Amino acid sequence: MKKILGITGGVLIVLALIIGKSLEKIPAGYVGVIYSPSGGIKEKTLSQGWHFVNPLYKITEYTISTEQAYLSRDTKEGSIEDDSFFVPTSDGKMVNVDLEYSYRFDPDKVTMVFTKFRGKTGDVIQKTFMRGKIKTWASEVTSKFNVLDIYGSQRTRLNTLAYEHIRDEFKKYGIIIESVNFSRIGLDLATEKAIQSRVNAQQELEKQKIEKAKAIIEAERKAIEEEGKRKVLLIQAKAEAESITLKARAIAESNEKISKSLTKELVNYEAIKKWDGKLPQVTGDSTPLIDIKGL
Repeated sequence: MKKILGITGGVLIVLALIIGKSLEKIPAGYVGVIYSPSGGIKEKTLSQGWHFVNPLYKITEYTISTEQAYLSRDTKEGSIEDDSFFVPTSDGKMVNVDLEYSYRFDPDKVTMVFTKFRGKTGDVIQKTFMRGKIKTWASEVTSKFNVLDIYGSQRTRLNTLAYEHIRDEFKKYGIIIESVNFSRIGLDLATEKAIQSRVNAQQELEKQKIEKAKAIIEAERKAIEEEGKRKVLLIQAKAEAESITLKARAIAESNEKISKSLTKELVNYEAIKKWDGKLPQVTGDSTPLIDIKGL
């Protein structure tokens, strides 16, 4: 009986060991590539979760969710040591940069990745192959820009072109690049001074443009005001001239009416009304001062 129990116990232990060796857990966001020493790579990959796998098979994991990586001199950004690197520019400068990127493996091409990289895990591929290639391909892009543009106005375009170039190159290897960004552009002291001088000159130019625009606006405002005043004076002068003309016309018309109404008899009559009855003391000829014959 003890012998049977011992055998049974031994079998159970062996089964437990076999089951333990056969159970494979694929973490969330990963897929597993199965490799058989006798049959090579299996086309079917393992998704996240627990799986029963022949203990003789080798499982290699690759991330299919987004992973963030850094090439930085700052350990706070994930680099163990100074991982910054130098890139060339079109004007012969060497610029020290930090670069961050995000990536994942194409789930439809992980078996190709396994073959191309001889069974290396995704983490190993990232730390060796990817980091080296990113430096090379980033340099191919920066070499088309001068240092002032890289540091200044062309920074966004630089990031865009670097992303597109690196993305297209890694696509051939079954690796999907989702973002690339130069997070730091380091310059030597002389270049920094040259850039600062350029920035100061640009700011001064912008200031002059603003002052010129203000002066033009002010001149236009004054011209408009003067033109308005001139028009007001012109309108006033015209109104005054028209008023004088109307008054003169009214006086002329009135004089004309009076002239037409002054007959000889009316003049004599008005004179008699004002005569005090005394004859003049001196007369010059035979014509009387007042003609009273007709009255």
